[in-house]
Amino acid sequence: MENIGQLIKQISSVLIRDMNKRLKAYDITFSQLQVLLILKESNNKMCQKEIAEILKITHTSLLDVLKILERKELIEKNISQENAKYNELSLTIKGREIIEHLDIGKDKTQEMMANVLGFSSVDEMLFKFKEVLTKLENGNY
Repeated sequence: MENIGQLIKQISSVLIRDMNKRLKAYDITFSQLQVLLILKESNNKMCQKEIAEILKITHTSLLDVLKILERKELIEKNISQENAKYNELSLTIKGREIIEHLDIGKDKTQEMMANVLGFSSVDEMLFKFKEVLTKLENGNY
């Protein structure tokens, strides 16, 4: 018996697998891309805990991704000037260059999904998905 949760999980798996294939040319994975994009959107400075909260994963789950990104010289860690207990992460020049040159077909996939689901735009679809997520997280269903 199919249910919405199972279908969403399957769609997610296919989207991530497809994205990882396209990202192979840049030698990064979807998980690594998410961190790079978060750092880009945060004006290039953020602590590990904040990234984990945005991705809704544990800090320990994030550590392996960060180690790989550091080894690839895409991010760097520095001790926070505001709080010595925290490491601030930032993009390296190499990390910024990868993000600038990405051609991952995200828009086409989102446009197809919005069209199939009957939304007038990708923005409308994203808004509705965020609304559903917020309601689920808050127990408002």
